[in-house]
Amino acid sequence: MDPGIMIPLKGYGGHERLVEMFAKEYQRMGHEVHLLVTSGSRVEGCVVHDFGKEGFPPNKWDGRIAMPVAWKFLWRHRNDFDLVHNFGRLAYLLPILQHPIKKIMTYGREITSFNIRTINGMGAANMFFTACSGNLLSRVRAAGDWEVVYNAIEFARYKLQEKPDNDAPLIFLGRIEKIKGCHTAIRVAKATGSKLIIAGNVSPLPEEKVYFDTAIAPHVDGIQIQYVGAVNDAQKNEWLGKAKALLFPIEWNEPFGIVMIEAMACGTPVIAFNRGSVKEVVEEGITGFKVNTEPDMIAAVNAVSNISRADCRHRAKERFDVQVIARQYLELAVTKRKRIVILTTHQPAANPRAMKEYETLKEMGYWVRLLYAYNAEWSHRIDEDKFTKGLLHRQNLLEVGGNPHDNPVRYFISRVMHRIFRALAVFTPFKDLSFARSAFPLMIKVRQLRADLYIAHYLGALPAAAIAAKKYNATVIFDAEDFHRGEKSYYDKQVQNVIAVEDRLLPTVTAITTASALITAEYKKYYPQQNILTINNVFSKTYLQPAKANTTGGLKLFWFSQHIGVFRGLEVFIEALNYCPEAGVSLSIMGNLRSEAYREQLLALSHYPERIVFMDTAPPEELFSIAAKFDVGLAGEMPNFLNKELCLSNKIFTYLLAGNCILASDMQGQSAFMKQNPGIGFTYIHDDAKDLASKIKWLYENRPILEACKQESRKLAAMELNWETESQHWLQLVKEILTRKKVHT
Repeated sequence: MDPGIMIPLKGYGGHERLVEMFAKEYQRMGHEVHLLVTSGSRVEGCVVHDFGKEGFPPNKWDGRIAMPVAWKFLWRHRNDFDLVHNFGRLAYLLPILQHPIKKIMTYGREITSFNIRTINGMGAANMFFTACSGNLLSRVRAAGDWEVVYNAIEFARYKLQEKPDNDAPLIFLGRIEKIKGCHTAIRVAKATGSKLIIAGNVSPLPEEKVYFDTAIAPHVDGIQIQYVGAVNDAQKNEWLGKAKALLFPIEWNEPFGIVMIEAMACGTPVIAFNRGSVKEVVEEGITGFKVNTEPDMIAAVNAVSNISRADCRHRAKERFDVQVIARQYLELAVTKRKRIVILTTHQPAANPRAMKEYETLKEMGYWVRLLYAYNAEWSHRIDEDKFTKGLLHRQNLLEVGGNPHDNPVRYFISRVMHRIFRALAVFTPFKDLSFARSAFPLMIKVRQLRADLYIAHYLGALPAAAIAAKKYNATVIFDAEDFHRGEKSYYDKQVQNVIAVEDRLLPTVTAITTASALITAEYKKYYPQQNILTINNVFSKTYLQPAKANTTGGLKLFWFSQHIGVFRGLEVFIEALNYCPEAGVSLSIMGNLRSEAYREQLLALSHYPERIVFMDTAPPEELFSIAAKFDVGLAGEMPNFLNKELCLSNKIFTYLLAGNCILASDMQGQSAFMKQNPGIGFTYIHDDAKDLASKIKWLYENRPILEACKQESRKLAAMELNWETESQHWLQLVKEILTRKKVHT
């Protein structure tokens, strides 16, 4: 670490606190810990080696003297340690850069790309880089082995204050300078009629002293607005615990505000501007609120009493306690994890199959990144909401090709290039890039991510995965999911291009996965020597809904998809309802309605338009509880192209978990599934509204049969058709590939 600050600390020092804390924790875990720190320092249970002299910031001469001292020490002891964890300058590691000793370089401040490129170019061995937040890492183009490991505190040193006083104040705690936003905290306190405690040192910079004298001091009245100066650890614990909320109105992208988790450790929620690491640290409605404007912050102050302070501390402790973070660091160095990159041309919400794979691999301890691309506004809204709430993590889910909101220029360029690639798709080099707008951006980005395995979802991602696998001598799984050469053609010669690319690339991949047995059989006709495995589009049984008996006497039908459009069987549904005069029969249609005219067209077909309800899209994990409110789930695939005849729609597996009786059109895939699983519902002739109406009437008039079907659906989902069961087959495939064993289908 940089010389100059003594341990134990005499004042403030973020990195130095972390060094002392992790050293003690490593020692408590049973490791022998040596510290290269400032002369005169001491850390209980650790061996301290002198490094530089006290005085911060160190002058240039002291810094120049300290550098060779660090080099000499590390070279002399290069074979004495298993791990060097560096919180200081990257240059300190130069003598052991190519030595096999494991090295962790931790960044809590801005990362210099030039330094990283230089070190990587010098052949660094066993070097791991960590950033204290995904936001910090996202601001730099840095190759190498990177992980996000958050900062930590010792939660045992903080006391939960579960019930603050009724007139508890707000608190601002931090260095008082403009980018920290203390002036905003004052305005918020006055607007809400709250008291405000301001704690922290005034920056020594001249312009910041002027800021304090003009923007802060005039408002300090000692009654509503109090300034208590810099505080020690005991005072910090007391003041944070007494507060009803910590205000964190930052005006810059702070890499990681430790004060946020210090407040949470006391049970005090954080209300913060959604910048920097705030997106990752604060969990919406659990440990605080993330806001974008001052009025939003004022509203959040008025809602903060809704947060359980005990839950706030508990959740933060699970994520940021030193015991948790120390283990993450050591696991990073001890375990050489296999690296997996998942590529998809869709967004997370629009590709639940890829997200299930991503989450499962993360749980199994693999290093995983998911590359995705904007393709629908509804999905973008859902994903951004999850990013904001901390349910998705930007450091692991990387968008390529821009989007209309955050990167409109890049998005526009990618659209123009895609049109060009389609026009030139008659030439082999451009066929690979013609299937998706994101095909080329994926190809550029994935080349920067070394992995042992690349998993490509959809044909547009396959060429990128193949190129990266060749570069890094890795393997590829192609998740075909659908039968692509049997899909609808959206541009001239699309099918011919699909066939050409599949024939060139699919024989080179290690395995292919599909979403139905019939699609597997169809691909086997073309690639009989290839390893092809069926992985059903099932979901976790944690979404299994409780049994709900229908007490209304009516019959509620439900259909959903990402988009509402033609060739989905909707016209047949509505015509079937025309043959069901029973007032208790209703139909709800959920999805992204691209055309209001199409909605009116559907309603015009109906004799009973008042029984038809259109619903907006919802996050994938909410579909199960929504579907559970209905009796019957409709799967109305139509034979407009071969893939639709062969596929098994994921809506069927949603209906099972929701406990719906299923009415499925007589496509080959769906008919085979319904025969294999009798008792969950019935098939109907896809273009025969009278046949569908007869099934609807039968269920309406025979409640015991309806309830038996619903019960059988839940049983099948709980016992067999769930991701917990299905993922084991998929994980076995992944493990065999990563261990270079022969894959058995």
